[in-house]
Amino acid sequence: MSRDFVGGHELDAMPSKFLFNVVWGLSALVLASIVTCVQIFNVQRDTLMSERGAEGSFVLHDYRAEMLKVTTESGQTEIPKVSPDGKTSVEVLQYKPLADARKEVLSDPTKLQAAPPPPGWVHPDDVATGGAATPAAAAPPIQPPKMPPAAPSVQAPPVQAPPAGH
Repeated sequence: MSRDFVGGHELDAMPSKFLFNVVWGLSALVLASIVTCVQIFNVQRDTLMSERGAEGSFVLHDYRAEMLKVTTESGQTEIPKVSPDGKTSVEVLQYKPLADARKEVLSDPTKLQAAPPPPGWVHPDDVATGGAATPAAAAPPIQPPKMPPAAPSVQAPPVQAPPAGH
């Protein structure tokens, strides 16, 4: 029954306290479910990362295998090169373990001899004693490398100073 009975009309109070409790309760439930979903996502991501990272990167594995081969075996590797004019070439590099190279050099001391001097080179000892050795054939003049023509440069307009008094 109604508490208020005025002029033949019965008025019931609105259940606003109950409605606000329901709205706040549902809001808290939605917020809790969002936090739960985020935590489930984080756990799944961590699990996937640990499973996929157990073996390591296949690129890193291949690199380590190649470097182990270079440090323990003898052989050669080819490195492609591109010149400034666009021509491609291949440079071949030889490699061998340090211990093998040391044995080879120590077994044949002639491998440590210097290369012959370039044409026209005079030993500094000969110059210091005042006597010059017979000069070798003159070396050909050194030609500078040919460079492609430079692109025209774009210059920025000069910066003007602000008027005095500012």
